[in-house]
This record gives sequence, C-alpha cells and structure tokens, in this order.
Amino acid sequence: MNKKKVKIISILIAIVFIIFGGVYVADLFLGYEAPEIKKISDSNLENIEDVKLTAHRGFSGIAPENTLVAFEKAGEYGFYATECDVHLTKDGVWVIYHDDNIFRLTNGYKNIEEATYEELQEYVIDNGVNVDYYPNQKIPTLEEYLIICKDMKIIPQIEIKNGSKEKLQEILDLLQKYELKENAIIISFKGEMIKKVRELDEKIELWYLVEEITEENINECKDNNYKLAFNHKKNDEEIIKTAISKGLTLCAWTVDDLETLKSLYNLGVKYITTNAIIPQ
Repeated sequence: MNKKKVKIISILIAIVFIIFGGVYVADLFLGYEAPEIKKISDSNLENIEDVKLTAHRGFSGIAPENTLVAFEKAGEYGFYATECDVHLTKDGVWVIYHDDNIFRLTNGYKNIEEATYEELQEYVIDNGVNVDYYPNQKIPTLEEYLIICKDMKIIPQIEIKNGSKEKLQEILDLLQKYELKENAIIISFKGEMIKKVRELDEKIELWYLVEEITEENINECKDNNYKLAFNHKKNDEEIIKTAISKGLTLCAWTVDDLETLKSLYNLGVKYITTNAIIPQ
C-alpha cells in the first residue's frame, strides 16, 4: 500500500472517530477494556451497609453487559440489585439489550422492534468486557433474567427502553410468577411508561430516570410516588440537596470511583448504580 493510500485511510479513520466519538468506535472495533474493580470497603465510609449498590447492566465490569453471565456475576458478588434494559420484539417477547439495534455487541444488525425473537437468536454476543471468556452468549429474555434473579436472590431492576404500554402487565405478571414483584424495581426515562406501570400497580417501586434534576421532575416524582435516578455528572450539590430536602429518595448513575461515591453518600444519596464498585 503506497503512502498516499495510507494517508487517505488515516484521514477517513480520523473522521469516523470525530463523527461517532473515539471511545465508542474503539470499543466497537477493538473490544471493551475491563475497568478497574474497586471494593466499597476501601472507601472508609462509616456505614457501608447503608449503601445499596446496583450492578449496571449486570456486573458489566467483568462480563459483557446485559448477558446472563453478567447477571449471574452480579448475584455472586452480592450486589443489592442488578439492572437490565428491556425491549419488545416484533412478535411480542420482552428481551434484554441496551440499544435499539443489536450491532454494537453482536455479530448481527437488527432493530429489535423489527425482529422476531427467533431472528435475534441467530446472533451471538461478540463484544463487551471479557467477551472471550464467555462465548456463545445470546440476547436473553426478561424471563431468563428473572430466573437468575430468583436463583441468586438479587433484586431485579428493569429499565423499560421500548415497548407497548399494553404489554407492561406482562412484566408485572412475570415478576409475580417468580415471586419477585414485592422487591422489584422498574425504571425508565419515559414518564408515560412508569406512569402506566403505576396505574397497573400502586405498590411496586418505580424510579424515574433523568439526566438533570429539576423542580419539575422532583414534583412529578412526589406526585406519583417515584424515586429519582439521576446522572451524577450533570447535577451539582445544591439540586441534589434540594431533592432530598423535599423527601425524595435518590439514586445516582453510573458511579465507578470511590471518591464520587463518598461525596454522594455524604449528600444523602444511598442508592448507587455502578459498573466497577463491588459490595463489601
């Protein structure tokens, strides 16, 4: 290959990195680097037992996100809860995957809402943290995830990404089937989804996901008996204190370092979603 072609290719790669984000593209083509795993016991918090750690997309710091093995690892390491993301397939099956399209983590390219469950099972998870150690993982169903939660005695935390409001009762029915509904947590950025769940079940724990805490979403949570889960990078101490002073329970996502965890704890945030901090 001559120097001119090499230069052209280098320029094209640089453009791709600029357009799509260097970290994302590197993960997509080179694989995911495992984060440094920390122990909450190294934080020197006086009341470690007060902190409720949720494993983000399963224990995604040591296994590919949203896979059955990641959920099993979350149970093995003793997390309070394990979070997952659910979508509804074309033929009405609740499956677990973060994105709308499966290309980032699998050897396929399908929009989940436009594919049947059987079609999705043609592909394997071929990207993610330590994926080489966990071959032949497939996109799981919500029911498979709940079976693991029951077996591992870990709280299910289900983020509703996409789907039909008319099918939300099925999620509640599955939780009831596996005797998990009493302690389960359902979360979503989509207010209309958790509002519908609240109409279906007045007692189940619901978290409203937001990037930034505002007076509006504080009031919405108070009016509908939701907890509030926020992006810790986009909110300052003042608004966090304001929300807590108004009686809300807060959860911070996604916290991977002990100093940030300590700062949030000292503000009154006891629920922490993490990729890399393990319980005591």
